[in-house]
Amino acid sequence: MSTKVTTTDLPHHLKPEEISATNIPTSEFSQKTILDILNKKCHTSWQHLKQAHAVILKSGHFQDHYVSGTLVKCYANSRFSNLELALKVFNSVHKPNVFVWNSVLRACLEHNEPWRVISLYSEMVGVDSKPNKFTYPTVFKACSITEADKEGVQVHAHVVKNGLCGDVHIKSSGIQMYACFGCVNKARQILDDGSKSDVICWNALIDGYLKCGDIEAAKELFKSTKDKNTGSYNAMISGFARFGRFEEARKLFNEMNDKDEITWSAIIDGYTKDGYYKEALEVFNEMQRDKIKPRKFVLSCVLAACASLGALDQGIWIHDHVKRNSIYVDAVLGTALVDMYAKCGRLDMAWKVFEDMKMKEVFTWNAMIGGLAMHGRADDAIELFFKMQREKMRPDRITFACVLSACAHAGMIDRGLQALTYMQQMYGIDPEVEHYGCIVDLLGRAGYLAEAEEVISSLPMEPNAAVWEALLGACRKHGVVEFGERLGKILLEMEPENSGRYALLSNIYAKEEDAMMLQK
Repeated sequence: MSTKVTTTDLPHHLKPEEISATNIPTSEFSQKTILDILNKKCHTSWQHLKQAHAVILKSGHFQDHYVSGTLVKCYANSRFSNLELALKVFNSVHKPNVFVWNSVLRACLEHNEPWRVISLYSEMVGVDSKPNKFTYPTVFKACSITEADKEGVQVHAHVVKNGLCGDVHIKSSGIQMYACFGCVNKARQILDDGSKSDVICWNALIDGYLKCGDIEAAKELFKSTKDKNTGSYNAMISGFARFGRFEEARKLFNEMNDKDEITWSAIIDGYTKDGYYKEALEVFNEMQRDKIKPRKFVLSCVLAACASLGALDQGIWIHDHVKRNSIYVDAVLGTALVDMYAKCGRLDMAWKVFEDMKMKEVFTWNAMIGGLAMHGRADDAIELFFKMQREKMRPDRITFACVLSACAHAGMIDRGLQALTYMQQMYGIDPEVEHYGCIVDLLGRAGYLAEAEEVISSLPMEPNAAVWEALLGACRKHGVVEFGERLGKILLEMEPENSGRYALLSNIYAKEEDAMMLQK
């Protein structure tokens, strides 16, 4: 097999003038010089990377595995994020060594291609290229992400066979993998195998217990960990918050001297997800007093709390903070801003953020469509839905729930029923109980109570309380007491402790009484 690589083998087909653009005799380039160029100059400049690639080919360094492996990493780095070119470089390397293999495996993992990592690892083993201690953490993580338990066990067998069980990086990755599979006993065996374990290994198992719901085992392991670090506390705080045990989470949080951004985000995210919005804002304000600069994830969590509380002033402050610090508004942060402004009644600001966003995801469109629907602007919501499709953004089940809600609030019966049909026939999305709930609400608001009840009786799934409540609300609106009383009893049987059901039923009776008084 020839090792000669020509200009046409280049993934981007460099032209002869680009190869000679450096005007430096290629004989002057040593391996060290080329590696220095790749590592120092080619991570931010596409032009430098192209020229360096040309020099590598011209000087005959391409088949130097450390050079070609570094070239793979350069193409795959976050600045260029070009996995396709990285793979083309890899495929041009003759008999790649373990450094080149490791470079391409990491590139695939970083580009969210875990199955390709597993496939390439299998190929690597098949050509007798012996993996090393840097190979296995990447492959273990790929198995974790894909939940490839059989492949993961085989990879672990290779680790044992190659005598690498004592490496702490491999060990912690193996613990994390088995914990992801739900095999915490196997993860514990790796921790207790007699070889050295560092705090990362202990943290991995603590996190594993928490992910499997065994919070007491996690607590015991945390207590017995001698060299706790910030990661140990962060794992426990996240776990406590996830299970709604905020007193314990806050106690550990207050004990910590060295809080990092993950610590703050863990407690804020936990409070927000569990509906403790006021507490989330209090912690965020404490974070500001400690002069900790929040990043995007924390800001998104706090904006969600602002949206739920109607804390517009706090939301505006966060938006100003984003502008002052030139924080890039990605899809997640932008959507949080859109949602906050819409729920706080500033639809004009929500629309401005939406229009200014360079990158939108389906959940961004959903937030804006939902905001328009919430404020009774059904025509605008539907128009935006059509615009979304024109821009080749595929709607999901939440999109249709927002559109159906808009139709319900505006009394657009025909459009609502068309949207339900469109959802099934055009996009193959099976309606869920929330979509049928919108249809019940749509028919009920328009006074078609019998038809709405017929929809409920024909549901392919068990109707939840929200569906019955939509129909009960329609009974209140139209003063249908007898029907409402029957529905009220159904709801009270489903949720006897929900005081809102009693209030709604009471309102129906009160409305009837008022009507009778007026007749007198």
